[in-house]
Amino acid sequence: MNPMLKKLVDQNFMTEAQATYLEEAVTNQDTVIVSGHKGWGILPLMATLSAVAKSKFSIKQVKGFDDLADEAQYYIIADLSDIDFAKLIADTISIKNTSMITIKDPDHPFSLYKILGDVYKATGDTAKTFQVAECCKENGEKKLAKITKVTYNESGKLVKVDFK
Repeated sequence: MNPMLKKLVDQNFMTEAQATYLEEAVTNQDTVIVSGHKGWGILPLMATLSAVAKSKFSIKQVKGFDDLADEAQYYIIADLSDIDFAKLIADTISIKNTSMITIKDPDHPFSLYKILGDVYKATGDTAKTFQVAECCKENGEKKLAKITKVTYNESGKLVKVDFK
């Protein structure tokens, strides 16, 4: 297991099974969306997953739409302001043979499922797999509460499966 993921396990932020699952997801080049409030550990989780991706793939830190012109296997989209974040997410998902790690928090309110539907309508691509890692706070402790795998079926409908 990646040492940075192990550190989050040791801090009781996530279980060992969740860490293994997310490491495999990154290895499989799934797109990962880390969801929750900033005080719930989404930024450290995103940074950890980005480091895992960087150890295996070419990555590009995205600060604006122009960065999408640079080739990368993983695009990393962090806490950006003064940008159409939903459009940036949609444009990134639309790029064939690439993946992304990003956040979804109250400062960046977008409907992931609407974006995924719109991207399918525009591209017809059903090849990508998305992992939504939802963070929360339980009894004052930051936790990874749930991971949902989202894929498209052959007709472009979204299929959601929770990792237990």
